[in-house]
Amino acid sequence: MRTLALLALVVLLLSGSAFAQVSCGSTIGKGEKVTLTADLGPCDGVGAALVVDSGTLDLGGFAVGCADTDADGDLPQGVVLVGRKAKLMNGSVVGCSNGVGLAGSGKHRVQGVTVMTSADDGIDVAVGDKNRLVGNTSSSNGSDGIYLRTSKNKLSGNVTSGNAEDGIDVPSSGAKNKITRHRAEGNADSGVEVGGTKNKITLPTATANGGDGILLGGSKNKLRGGVSTGNGEFDLEGCGGNSVMKLSYATASPDCQ
Repeated sequence: MRTLALLALVVLLLSGSAFAQVSCGSTIGKGEKVTLTADLGPCDGVGAALVVDSGTLDLGGFAVGCADTDADGDLPQGVVLVGRKAKLMNGSVVGCSNGVGLAGSGKHRVQGVTVMTSADDGIDVAVGDKNRLVGNTSSSNGSDGIYLRTSKNKLSGNVTSGNAEDGIDVPSSGAKNKITRHRAEGNADSGVEVGGTKNKITLPTATANGGDGILLGGSKNKLRGGVSTGNGEFDLEGCGGNSVMKLSYATASPDCQ
C-alpha cells in the first residue's frame, strides 16, 4: 500500500463539471461523483473517514486509511454508505474501525474494493436491503470479513481471508440473500457462516479455516455446489432444516451425513 499522506488530498468532483477537495470527514452527496487522485489519510478525530450519501465514490486505485493519531484509543469508521443507491468502487480502505459500512435505505453497490486491517469488521452491511457486493476482498480484519445483517442482498465473487472471526457471517437477521462464488480462506473461525432463513449460497470455496468451512444455521437455506476442504473442524455443519446439494467436502457433522 502506498504511504498515506497526512493532509487532505485533492479529488475530482464530477458534478456539473466542478472541481472540489475532500478531507477526512467529508460527505459525498446525492448526484455527486468523486474520484480520488491520491491516497487519503490517515484519518482520525472524525466519525467516518468519508461518508457517501446517495452519491458515488471512485477510489481510483488509491487508499483511504485510518490511524489513532491522537492516541485516544478510538478509530473512525472507514467509508460509510448511507441514503440510497450509494456507490463505492476501485480502491482500498485500510486500518479503520469498520472498513466499509452500509446503512440508510439500501440498494448500495460496493465493487472492486480491498478492505484490510480493520479493528472490527471489514465490510458491515448493517442497515438496508438489496445491496450488491461484487469482486471485493476483505482480509486481516479484527472480526468478520463480511458481516451481512440485512436481507435480499446479492454478493458475487468476493474473497475473505485471514480474518480474526468468520470469513462471511450472515446472522439470524439476514434472509433471502444470494451469495455466489464466495471464497473464504484461512479465517480463524468459520469460512462461511449462514443463519437466518432462505439464503442461497452457490459455488462457495472454503479452505483452511480454523473452525467449520461452511456452517449453516437457521432454516430453509440452500447450498449448491462448491468446495469445502481442509478446515479445522467440519468442512460442512448444520444441514438439519437446510438443503445441501453437490458440495465437495471431506468431513461433516452427523446431521449432514
